[in-house]
Amino acid sequence: MSPSLYTALILDLGDVLLHWSPVTRTAVSARDLKKMISSTIWSEYERGHFSEGRCCEKLGHAFNYSTIDIKEAMDVVRSSFRLDESLYSAVCELKKAYDLQVIIMSNMSTADYALVKNLFPDQAVFDQVFISGVVGMRKPDERFFRYVLERTHIIPQNAIFVDDKLINVKSAQVLGIKGLVRKNTVDTISELWSTLDDSTRFCQQIFYASSKGFSSTVTEVGSLDDD
Repeated sequence: MSPSLYTALILDLGDVLLHWSPVTRTAVSARDLKKMISSTIWSEYERGHFSEGRCCEKLGHAFNYSTIDIKEAMDVVRSSFRLDESLYSAVCELKKAYDLQVIIMSNMSTADYALVKNLFPDQAVFDQVFISGVVGMRKPDERFFRYVLERTHIIPQNAIFVDDKLINVKSAQVLGIKGLVRKNTVDTISELWSTLDDSTRFCQQIFYASSKGFSSTVTEVGSLDDD
């Protein structure tokens, strides 16, 4: 396939490539579980600041549950993780079609990643994996994005980032990364193919103009103005 402006695809895991349920059918309600996951305690845990056991203790104290209740709820949530097979297959096809680097960048504890990574039929599709529990940073922190870009040698303008949270996408966009908010599987797949197809046509226009000796001004992906 012809060259594309984009050479890398950076993907979130939770609620993008993986889906899960907050309904645990334990003492911990789905409402409280969502609050826990949005808490500062959870953020610190996902940065690797303390162990899972300590996280359960802190959450239990903060939300009036026993440590055992929290641990049981966490185990049930982990068992609910499911792979979005359609999106995963599309990523595999996109990687092959456009010779993309595929990078995982996720807010996730090391314990959770150790479990969910086994859900992928072929982990080799991911060129590199960056987990907040390992690097000590979480999205939307721009430092996390800069860290990933530096380690992968990716130019921001050559990358597409997909996440389910707008705040994370906006953080990526500040650095010049093309950001897409995951809405649903069908729309996300369509948007990825469309973005890469438009980029390919744009590069073809540039090549054509160059081969003909035209002096051209780039306005945006998909358009080319001749002087």
